[in-house]
Amino acid sequence: MSRGMPVLLAISFLSSLLDPVPVDINTADSFALESIAGIGPATAEAIILYRETVSEFHSVDELVFVPGVGPATLEAIRSRLTAVPVEVDDPGVDPVILRTPEDTLLTVVFLDVGNGDAIVLTAGGNTWMVDCGPPGEGGLRAPVVQRLMEAGIDSLDAVAFTHPHADHIGGVTDAMEVFHCRRLIDPGIDHASPVYENLLMYALDSCCAYETADSGDVWNISGDVALEVVWLRREACSANEASAVYMVTCGDFSMLLTGDIENETIMELTMGQGPVSVMKVPHHGSRSSLFPPWIRRASPGIAVFCCGRGNPFGHPHPDVVQAWAETGAEILRTDLNGNIFLVTDGESMTFTKTLSR
Repeated sequence: MSRGMPVLLAISFLSSLLDPVPVDINTADSFALESIAGIGPATAEAIILYRETVSEFHSVDELVFVPGVGPATLEAIRSRLTAVPVEVDDPGVDPVILRTPEDTLLTVVFLDVGNGDAIVLTAGGNTWMVDCGPPGEGGLRAPVVQRLMEAGIDSLDAVAFTHPHADHIGGVTDAMEVFHCRRLIDPGIDHASPVYENLLMYALDSCCAYETADSGDVWNISGDVALEVVWLRREACSANEASAVYMVTCGDFSMLLTGDIENETIMELTMGQGPVSVMKVPHHGSRSSLFPPWIRRASPGIAVFCCGRGNPFGHPHPDVVQAWAETGAEILRTDLNGNIFLVTDGESMTFTKTLSR
Protein backbone atom coordinates (compact mmCIF):
# COMPACT_ATOMS: atom_id res chain seq x y z
CA MET A 1 0.00 0.00 0.00
CA SER A 2 1.39 3.40 -0.86
CA ARG A 3 2.08 5.83 1.94
CA GLY A 4 -0.68 8.11 0.66
CA MET A 5 -3.43 5.48 0.80
CA PRO A 6 -4.06 5.62 4.59
CA VAL A 7 -4.40 9.37 4.33
CA LEU A 8 -7.00 9.06 1.55
CA LEU A 9 -8.96 6.47 3.53
CA ALA A 10 -8.92 8.72 6.59
CA ILE A 11 -10.15 11.67 4.54
CA SER A 12 -12.93 9.52 3.04
CA PHE A 13 -14.01 8.35 6.50
CA LEU A 14 -14.07 11.86 7.89
CA SER A 15 -16.06 13.07 4.85
CA SER A 16 -18.68 10.38 5.44
CA LEU A 17 -19.07 11.62 9.00
CA LEU A 18 -19.37 15.23 7.91
CA ASP A 19 -21.60 14.48 4.91
CA PRO A 20 -23.52 11.26 5.69
CA VAL A 21 -25.41 9.36 3.00
CA PRO A 22 -29.08 10.48 3.02
CA VAL A 23 -31.59 8.00 4.43
CA ASP A 24 -34.22 6.72 1.98
CA ILE A 25 -37.59 7.25 3.65
CA ASN A 26 -39.18 4.58 1.42
CA THR A 27 -36.99 1.76 2.77
CA ALA A 28 -35.53 2.95 6.09
CA ASP A 29 -36.46 1.06 9.25
CA SER A 30 -37.20 2.71 12.58
CA PHE A 31 -33.58 2.54 13.70
CA ALA A 32 -32.33 4.35 10.58
CA LEU A 33 -35.01 7.01 10.83
CA GLU A 34 -34.44 7.61 14.54
CA SER A 35 -30.73 8.12 13.87
CA ILE A 36 -31.65 11.49 12.37
CA ALA A 37 -31.89 14.34 14.85
CA GLY A 38 -35.46 15.59 14.86
CA ILE A 39 -37.09 12.17 14.23
CA GLY A 40 -38.16 10.38 17.39
CA PRO A 41 -39.78 6.94 17.76
CA ALA A 42 -43.33 8.26 17.26
CA THR A 43 -42.45 10.16 14.09
CA ALA A 44 -40.46 7.22 12.70
CA GLU A 45 -43.47 4.97 13.29
CA ALA A 46 -45.78 7.51 11.61
CA ILE A 47 -43.51 7.69 8.54
CA ILE A 48 -43.48 3.91 8.16
CA LEU A 49 -47.24 3.66 8.70
CA TYR A 50 -47.88 6.35 6.08
CA ARG A 51 -45.78 4.66 3.39
CA GLU A 52 -47.35 1.25 4.11
CA THR A 53 -50.99 2.35 4.24
CA VAL A 54 -51.25 5.51 2.13
CA SER A 55 -48.45 5.82 -0.40
CA GLU A 56 -44.74 5.59 -0.85
CA PHE A 57 -43.02 8.96 -0.95
CA HIS A 58 -42.29 10.49 -4.34
CA SER A 59 -40.40 13.37 -2.75
CA VAL A 60 -39.13 14.36 0.68
CA ASP A 61 -41.61 17.26 0.60
CA GLU A 62 -44.47 14.75 1.05
CA LEU A 63 -43.29 14.16 4.62
CA VAL A 64 -45.25 17.27 5.57
CA PHE A 65 -48.43 15.18 5.31
CA VAL A 66 -47.21 12.74 7.98
CA PRO A 67 -48.59 13.48 11.46
CA GLY A 68 -45.86 14.99 13.60
CA VAL A 69 -43.83 16.38 10.72
CA GLY A 70 -44.54 20.07 10.28
CA PRO A 71 -42.83 22.49 7.89
CA ALA A 72 -40.19 23.47 10.48
CA THR A 73 -39.28 19.86 11.21
CA LEU A 74 -39.15 19.06 7.51
CA GLU A 75 -36.68 21.86 6.85
CA ALA A 76 -34.49 20.72 9.74
CA ILE A 77 -34.23 17.12 8.50
CA ARG A 78 -34.50 17.57 4.73
CA SER A 79 -30.77 17.37 4.01
CA ARG A 80 -30.50 13.97 5.71
CA LEU A 81 -33.26 12.34 3.69
CA THR A 82 -34.05 11.17 0.19
CA ALA A 83 -37.06 9.49 -1.43
CA VAL A 84 -36.42 6.82 -4.03
CA PRO A 85 -39.77 5.41 -5.25
CA VAL A 86 -39.86 1.64 -5.00
CA GLU A 87 -42.46 1.56 -7.75
CA VAL A 88 -44.40 4.30 -9.47
CA ASP A 89 -48.05 4.58 -8.41
CA ASP A 90 -49.94 3.23 -11.43
CA PRO A 91 -53.71 3.20 -10.96
CA GLY A 92 -54.18 1.73 -14.43
CA VAL A 93 -55.05 3.21 -17.81
CA ASP A 94 -58.27 5.20 -18.03
CA PRO A 95 -60.12 3.63 -20.96
CA VAL A 96 -61.89 6.88 -21.89
CA ILE A 97 -59.71 8.79 -24.33
CA LEU A 98 -59.79 12.34 -25.63
CA ARG A 99 -61.34 12.24 -29.07
CA THR A 100 -64.67 13.22 -30.63
CA PRO A 101 -67.35 10.73 -29.55
CA GLU A 102 -69.47 8.95 -32.14
CA ASP A 103 -72.59 9.76 -30.09
CA THR A 104 -73.47 12.05 -27.17
CA LEU A 105 -74.88 10.30 -24.12
CA LEU A 106 -73.84 12.98 -21.63
CA THR A 107 -73.08 16.68 -21.88
CA VAL A 108 -71.36 18.41 -18.96
CA VAL A 109 -71.02 22.18 -18.70
CA PHE A 110 -68.75 23.80 -16.11
CA LEU A 111 -70.22 27.28 -15.89
CA ASP A 112 -68.10 30.38 -15.52
CA VAL A 113 -69.84 31.88 -12.47
CA GLY A 114 -66.82 33.46 -10.79
CA ASN A 115 -65.25 31.90 -7.75
CA GLY A 116 -67.81 29.16 -7.27
CA ASP A 117 -68.99 25.83 -8.65
CA ALA A 118 -71.89 25.34 -11.05
CA ILE A 119 -71.98 22.15 -13.13
CA VAL A 120 -74.72 21.12 -15.57
CA LEU A 121 -75.40 17.49 -16.50
CA THR A 122 -77.64 16.80 -19.50
CA ALA A 123 -78.54 13.26 -20.55
CA GLY A 124 -81.56 11.60 -22.12
CA GLY A 125 -83.48 14.87 -22.28
CA ASN A 126 -82.99 15.55 -18.54
CA THR A 127 -80.92 18.37 -17.08
CA TRP A 128 -79.51 18.34 -13.57
CA MET A 129 -77.23 20.79 -11.78
CA VAL A 130 -74.66 20.22 -9.06
CA ASP A 131 -74.04 23.52 -7.23
CA CYS A 132 -75.12 26.90 -8.59
CA GLY A 133 -72.34 29.34 -7.75
CA PRO A 134 -72.53 32.57 -5.74
CA PRO A 135 -75.53 34.90 -5.29
CA GLY A 136 -76.11 37.98 -7.38
CA GLU A 137 -75.03 41.44 -6.24
CA GLY A 138 -76.97 44.67 -5.98
CA GLY A 139 -80.35 43.06 -6.54
CA LEU A 140 -79.27 41.27 -9.71
CA ARG A 141 -79.90 37.62 -10.45
CA ALA A 142 -77.11 35.19 -9.64
CA PRO A 143 -74.46 34.75 -12.38
CA VAL A 144 -75.61 31.17 -12.96
CA VAL A 145 -78.81 32.41 -14.64
CA GLN A 146 -76.99 34.19 -17.47
CA ARG A 147 -74.51 31.35 -17.87
CA LEU A 148 -77.28 28.77 -18.14
CA MET A 149 -78.93 30.83 -20.85
CA GLU A 150 -75.61 31.09 -22.70
CA ALA A 151 -75.31 27.31 -22.49
CA GLY A 152 -78.74 26.90 -24.12
CA ILE A 153 -80.46 25.56 -20.99
CA ASP A 154 -84.17 26.42 -20.72
CA SER A 155 -85.27 24.11 -17.88
CA LEU A 156 -83.83 22.16 -14.95
CA ASP A 157 -85.13 18.86 -13.62
CA ALA A 158 -83.16 18.84 -10.37
CA VAL A 159 -80.56 20.77 -8.41
CA ALA A 160 -78.18 19.08 -5.97
CA PHE A 161 -75.42 20.77 -4.02
CA THR A 162 -72.25 19.65 -2.31
CA HIS A 163 -72.31 21.84 0.80
CA PRO A 164 -74.10 25.00 1.96
CA HIS A 165 -71.46 27.67 1.40
CA ALA A 166 -72.61 30.73 -0.53
CA ASP A 167 -70.28 30.18 -3.50
CA HIS A 168 -72.03 26.85 -4.10
CA ILE A 169 -75.67 27.55 -3.15
CA GLY A 170 -75.99 31.32 -3.64
CA GLY A 171 -77.51 30.85 -7.07
CA VAL A 172 -79.78 27.89 -6.30
CA THR A 173 -82.98 29.85 -5.68
CA ASP A 174 -82.60 31.98 -8.82
CA ALA A 175 -81.76 28.91 -10.93
CA MET A 176 -84.78 27.01 -9.63
CA GLU A 177 -87.16 29.97 -10.09
CA VAL A 178 -86.04 30.99 -13.58
CA PHE A 179 -85.67 27.46 -14.95
CA HIS A 180 -88.79 26.04 -13.28
CA CYS A 181 -87.02 23.39 -11.23
CA ARG A 182 -89.14 21.55 -8.65
CA ARG A 183 -86.59 19.17 -7.11
CA LEU A 184 -83.84 20.02 -4.61
CA ILE A 185 -81.27 17.58 -3.19
CA ASP A 186 -79.57 18.79 0.00
CA PRO A 187 -76.63 16.96 1.65
CA GLY A 188 -78.01 18.09 5.02
CA ILE A 189 -74.82 19.57 6.45
CA ASP A 190 -75.32 21.68 9.56
CA HIS A 191 -74.33 25.24 8.70
CA ALA A 192 -75.86 28.49 9.91
CA SER A 193 -75.90 31.25 7.33
CA PRO A 194 -78.54 33.63 5.91
CA VAL A 195 -77.97 32.26 2.39
CA TYR A 196 -78.64 28.68 3.47
CA GLU A 197 -81.59 29.65 5.66
CA ASN A 198 -83.17 31.59 2.79
CA LEU A 199 -82.72 28.58 0.51
CA LEU A 200 -84.45 26.29 3.00
CA MET A 201 -87.29 28.78 3.34
CA TYR A 202 -87.63 28.90 -0.45
CA ALA A 203 -87.82 25.10 -0.58
CA LEU A 204 -90.54 25.15 2.07
CA ASP A 205 -92.57 27.98 0.53
CA SER A 206 -92.33 26.69 -3.04
CA CYS A 207 -93.37 23.17 -2.04
CA CYS A 208 -90.62 21.75 -4.26
CA ALA A 209 -89.67 18.08 -3.94
CA TYR A 210 -87.02 18.29 -1.23
CA GLU A 211 -84.81 15.38 -0.24
CA THR A 212 -81.72 14.87 1.89
CA ALA A 213 -78.87 13.00 0.26
CA ASP A 214 -77.00 10.18 1.96
CA SER A 215 -73.77 8.42 1.08
CA GLY A 216 -74.54 5.66 -1.41
CA ASP A 217 -77.60 7.36 -2.92
CA VAL A 218 -77.84 6.91 -6.69
CA TRP A 219 -80.04 8.80 -9.17
CA ASN A 220 -80.42 7.82 -12.82
CA ILE A 221 -80.32 10.98 -14.89
CA SER A 222 -80.94 8.79 -17.94
CA GLY A 223 -80.70 5.12 -18.82
CA ASP A 224 -76.99 5.64 -19.48
CA VAL A 225 -75.97 8.18 -16.84
CA ALA A 226 -75.98 7.89 -13.05
CA LEU A 227 -75.16 10.33 -10.26
CA GLU A 228 -73.97 8.76 -6.99
CA VAL A 229 -72.96 10.18 -3.61
CA VAL A 230 -69.64 8.43 -2.96
CA TRP A 231 -68.69 10.47 0.12
CA LEU A 232 -70.65 12.46 2.68
CA ARG A 233 -69.58 12.92 6.28
CA ARG A 234 -71.79 15.49 7.99
CA GLU A 235 -69.85 15.36 11.27
CA ALA A 236 -66.61 16.56 9.62
CA CYS A 237 -64.73 19.47 11.19
CA SER A 238 -65.96 22.00 8.60
CA ALA A 239 -68.59 22.37 5.90
CA ASN A 240 -65.80 22.14 3.31
CA GLU A 241 -64.60 18.78 4.63
CA ALA A 242 -68.19 17.57 4.89
CA SER A 243 -68.88 18.25 1.20
CA ALA A 244 -70.79 15.55 -0.61
CA VAL A 245 -68.63 14.03 -3.34
CA TYR A 246 -70.63 12.98 -6.40
CA MET A 247 -69.52 10.45 -9.00
CA VAL A 248 -71.02 10.74 -12.48
CA THR A 249 -70.79 7.60 -14.61
CA CYS A 250 -71.62 6.85 -18.24
CA GLY A 251 -70.21 3.60 -19.59
CA ASP A 252 -66.47 3.72 -18.95
CA PHE A 253 -66.62 7.47 -18.33
CA SER A 254 -66.37 8.68 -14.72
CA MET A 255 -66.25 12.14 -13.22
CA LEU A 256 -65.78 13.24 -9.62
CA LEU A 257 -67.50 16.42 -8.41
CA THR A 258 -65.68 17.17 -5.17
CA GLY A 259 -67.10 20.37 -3.72
CA ASP A 260 -64.57 21.95 -1.38
CA ILE A 261 -63.10 18.88 0.33
CA GLU A 262 -59.68 19.45 1.85
CA ASN A 263 -56.80 17.24 2.88
CA GLU A 264 -58.41 15.65 5.95
CA THR A 265 -61.13 14.18 3.75
CA ILE A 266 -58.90 13.64 0.74
CA MET A 267 -56.47 11.51 2.77
CA GLU A 268 -59.37 9.26 3.79
CA LEU A 269 -60.47 8.90 0.17
CA THR A 270 -56.99 8.09 -1.13
CA MET A 271 -56.78 4.34 -0.53
CA GLY A 272 -60.06 3.70 -2.35
CA GLN A 273 -59.39 6.12 -5.19
CA GLY A 274 -59.09 4.77 -8.71
CA PRO A 275 -58.53 6.60 -11.99
CA VAL A 276 -61.28 8.89 -13.28
CA SER A 277 -61.92 10.42 -16.67
CA VAL A 278 -62.59 13.92 -15.30
CA MET A 279 -61.84 15.55 -11.96
CA LYS A 280 -63.51 18.71 -10.75
CA VAL A 281 -60.55 19.87 -8.67
CA PRO A 282 -61.56 20.46 -5.05
CA HIS A 283 -61.95 23.90 -3.48
CA HIS A 284 -61.21 25.92 -6.61
CA GLY A 285 -57.57 24.76 -6.60
CA SER A 286 -56.78 25.80 -3.03
CA ARG A 287 -53.49 24.54 -1.61
CA SER A 288 -55.45 23.12 1.33
CA SER A 289 -56.68 20.46 -1.11
CA LEU A 290 -53.30 19.31 -2.38
CA PHE A 291 -52.50 15.70 -1.48
CA PRO A 292 -50.12 14.19 -4.06
CA PRO A 293 -50.90 10.46 -3.50
CA TRP A 294 -54.61 11.08 -4.16
CA ILE A 295 -53.84 13.12 -7.26
CA ARG A 296 -51.62 10.33 -8.60
CA ARG A 297 -54.27 7.69 -7.94
CA ALA A 298 -57.04 9.72 -9.59
CA SER A 299 -54.87 10.39 -12.66
CA PRO A 300 -57.67 12.04 -14.71
CA GLY A 301 -57.69 12.73 -18.41
CA ILE A 302 -59.09 16.21 -17.67
CA ALA A 303 -58.78 18.31 -14.51
CA VAL A 304 -61.20 21.25 -14.26
CA PHE A 305 -60.67 24.24 -11.98
CA CYS A 306 -63.81 26.25 -11.20
CA CYS A 307 -62.48 29.64 -10.13
CA GLY A 308 -63.02 33.34 -10.68
CA ARG A 309 -60.81 35.75 -12.54
CA GLY A 310 -58.70 37.87 -10.18
CA ASN A 311 -60.28 36.32 -7.09
CA PRO A 312 -58.89 37.52 -3.72
CA PHE A 313 -58.01 33.98 -2.54
CA GLY A 314 -55.31 33.31 -5.12
CA HIS A 315 -57.23 30.34 -6.55
CA PRO A 316 -55.96 28.23 -8.12
CA HIS A 317 -52.62 27.89 -6.34
CA PRO A 318 -49.76 27.31 -8.85
CA ASP A 319 -48.57 24.23 -6.91
CA VAL A 320 -52.00 22.64 -7.30
CA VAL A 321 -52.17 23.36 -11.03
CA GLN A 322 -48.70 21.87 -11.43
CA ALA A 323 -49.57 18.75 -9.42
CA TRP A 324 -52.57 17.96 -11.63
CA ALA A 325 -50.65 18.81 -14.81
CA GLU A 326 -47.89 16.38 -13.81
CA THR A 327 -50.39 13.51 -14.04
CA GLY A 328 -50.72 14.27 -17.76
CA ALA A 329 -54.22 15.71 -17.34
CA GLU A 330 -55.57 18.36 -19.68
CA ILE A 331 -55.95 21.46 -17.47
CA LEU A 332 -59.12 23.52 -17.96
CA ARG A 333 -60.09 26.61 -15.94
CA THR A 334 -63.28 28.61 -15.96
CA ASP A 335 -61.33 31.80 -15.17
CA LEU A 336 -59.34 31.36 -18.39
CA ASN A 337 -61.67 29.27 -20.57
CA GLY A 338 -65.16 30.53 -19.68
CA ASN A 339 -67.96 27.97 -19.91
CA ILE A 340 -66.41 24.57 -20.55
CA PHE A 341 -68.47 22.01 -22.50
CA LEU A 342 -67.63 18.32 -22.33
CA VAL A 343 -69.40 15.51 -24.21
CA THR A 344 -68.99 11.75 -23.98
CA ASP A 345 -70.47 8.54 -25.34
CA GLY A 346 -69.03 6.54 -22.46
CA GLU A 347 -65.96 5.48 -24.42
CA SER A 348 -64.42 8.75 -25.58
CA MET A 349 -64.81 12.42 -24.68
CA THR A 350 -64.03 15.85 -25.99
CA PHE A 351 -64.39 19.43 -24.80
CA THR A 352 -64.86 22.96 -26.08
CA LYS A 353 -64.32 26.34 -24.42
CA THR A 354 -66.14 29.63 -24.83
CA LEU A 355 -63.02 31.70 -24.12
CA SER A 356 -59.34 31.25 -24.90
CA ARG A 357 -56.98 33.34 -22.81
